[in-house]
Amino acid sequence: MNSFIKEFFEKKIIVVCRGIAEEEMVNAATALYDGGIRFMEVPFNQAAPETFADTAKKIKTVREALGDKMHVGAGTVITTEQFEIAKEAGAEIIVSPTMEEDVIKATKAEGLISMPGCATPSEMTKAYKLGSDLIKLFPASVVNLKVIKEISVPLNHLPLVCFGGVSAENIEEVLATGVAGVGMASSILDKQAIKDKDYAKITALAKAVTGRIK
Repeated sequence: MNSFIKEFFEKKIIVVCRGIAEEEMVNAATALYDGGIRFMEVPFNQAAPETFADTAKKIKTVREALGDKMHVGAGTVITTEQFEIAKEAGAEIIVSPTMEEDVIKATKAEGLISMPGCATPSEMTKAYKLGSDLIKLFPASVVNLKVIKEISVPLNHLPLVCFGGVSAENIEEVLATGVAGVGMASSILDKQAIKDKDYAKITALAKAVTGRIK
């Protein structure tokens, strides 16, 4: 686990792979890897429980294809039932948009990486005390960078990860607030590129971001 966290602190980016078909998931993951991305998450769709099994298949497929080269997590995990599905699929990271105590406890009991979503300093502190490894600051896009920095200064022991509104243009400014990393999606996984299966563009967009990590 310590080596996992150390690598995340070095690479600093996790990409949310939402809306990608199962048969294209390995291509997308490979394109991300070629662009320097080492962490990705495949989110559950809470409005469509019938797709949960497909989400698990996507996670398992990437794990089998890329092995230890890419760390794969499950996103939008808000119940222990979804946690179990993710765990069985081989997810290493359990990411939630909210702070679900039972999910955090289940994740840590299985020795996996916990990244719950928090919006306030009180939630962040509580999640960390429950054993969370990383704290997802969500939604970061509605919080200005000054506020994020003001949170990071007194709570500098909390490994915060900003999700929302991060791009190649502002990633250096976001990281300068003191957060441990960022979550990204459409700024790397361009919708038109995915539709066109233009994975060279995905790799180029990933390189544009990873190239700014010092």
